[in-house]
Amino acid sequence: MKNQRIGIPRGLLYYSYAESWKLFFRELGCEVIISPETHADILREGIRHATGDFCLPVKTFLGHVALLKDSVDLLFIPRYVSVERESFMCPKMIGLPDVVRACFTNLPGIVDPVFHVKQFGDKAIHEFTKPIAKAISLPHPDVYTLFKKNMNSGAEISGEQHRLSERLLSEGGTILSSHRKMNIGIVGRPYLLFDRHLSKNLFNCIRDLNANPIFIKPAEPDIREAMAVIPKWVYWDMGKEVVTSAHQFFKDDRIDGVINVCSSTCGPDSFTGDLIRKRLNQRNKPYMALSIDEHASDVGIQTRIEAFIDMISKVTA
Repeated sequence: MKNQRIGIPRGLLYYSYAESWKLFFRELGCEVIISPETHADILREGIRHATGDFCLPVKTFLGHVALLKDSVDLLFIPRYVSVERESFMCPKMIGLPDVVRACFTNLPGIVDPVFHVKQFGDKAIHEFTKPIAKAISLPHPDVYTLFKKNMNSGAEISGEQHRLSERLLSEGGTILSSHRKMNIGIVGRPYLLFDRHLSKNLFNCIRDLNANPIFIKPAEPDIREAMAVIPKWVYWDMGKEVVTSAHQFFKDDRIDGVINVCSSTCGPDSFTGDLIRKRLNQRNKPYMALSIDEHASDVGIQTRIEAFIDMISKVTA
């Protein structure tokens, strides 16, 4: 059944897979409706519907669901359990479709396919696309082929920021001077970093202070190298990338300081933050953990970033 309106909430894994999802559904003939960028009213609505002790990104996601639910035929809320064999997504991500059902009444249909590489291995995409094909009444082989074709579009926001950061690093030298802008390594989960309302426009704030925000999306060999440095592999998919990015920044002479952006009530971030601070910063590079919740103010975050960059300037003068 074509021409269905598929709603995709602009939160959580949207910041990792949005472009692939949009291409996929549009090629299936669906109308894709995305909720707008997060603003204060969306977050307020999410907090109003939250029934448990959820982290800030989950509360925000609920606000996006509230905005979309009455204007679409189906909500796309996939259940990503594992994207590789060696780790899992965080529990709230795994249970996200159930969280949404528990927090709302009068929902449209929810398409919640399971992506579980640890269980299905090479057949993960095949299993993932079955419920989608059923929900939109199209042949499964066609849906599977289109999803596989679009799943790595290369246009995701994290990929664009990665390429920009690589260019900035290649253009500068290793010694901080009046000829080179300061490079600040940014680590954190994409749904927190690239939601401009939640991160308080962090990247622009750093640019306004005449420094370069640097974000990298680590490759698999880099992840394995970073995991070998710590006593035990990180159990969570995104947590491994956060730890690996920090490890790379600490050993890169072109990076002048590192900011770790985390959600104040995120369980996995409490572990990875401790690993980064105690195990990886062996060169004692300037490091700041920026914990964000719904009470964080733009001015408070800007003041901390200004103080951090000012401190690095004085240390390296």
